[in-house]
Amino acid sequence: MSHPHRHIPRRAVAGALWLVVLTTASACSAAHHQTQPARHNLAAADLHEVPTHLRETVFQGITLPIADQGPHHDDGTVAAGFEHSPAGAALAAIQASVRMSVATDIQFPAVGQRMLAPGPGRDAWAVARAQVSITAPADTPPLLLGYCVRSYTPARAEIAIYARQPDNSLTCNSETVLWQSRDWKLLLPDQLRTQAITSVPTTPADMVVLALH
Repeated sequence: MSHPHRHIPRRAVAGALWLVVLTTASACSAAHHQTQPARHNLAAADLHEVPTHLRETVFQGITLPIADQGPHHDDGTVAAGFEHSPAGAALAAIQASVRMSVATDIQFPAVGQRMLAPGPGRDAWAVARAQVSITAPADTPPLLLGYCVRSYTPARAEIAIYARQPDNSLTCNSETVLWQSRDWKLLLPDQLRTQAITSVPTTPADMVVLALH
């Protein structure tokens, strides 16, 4: 028996960005800057490393960052090939969280299979996503401002992502990525929660700024 799909109009897509996310956060934890980071040395991992040669790509109306730290492969749907470092983890969290939120009906299966960590969370998201329909880009998307790496190990990283919404408010959410199959994959909780994005009065002083347009 087929289930009717609920169509999401263009103007609603921007508001849906990061709506199904992990626990939201309002601040980033402080971390000490390391002058010569080693990619796989936790003690030397630079949580404030700024992505180098930053440039832009657009996915479903959302401007996303590309840098030397990744992604190194983008087929128009899936972004992959992120550096095994805090900056690579942050870029992967941004790319995956946006793409899973606004991918079209044709795109979302590939995004789920290749950018999300396997498990009950991904399965629950796939079931929920199949009940709605997204067919067009966002008209008024939020602007990504930057991120903080809240915690990092070579196997797992927690990233706080900051954005400016169309109404000029500032928001933050938190994402977790895992290093699996030689790349970072977005981890979704076992029980998906749909909630508003957390509003914040300002961005933290230690935020890694992404100068996107």
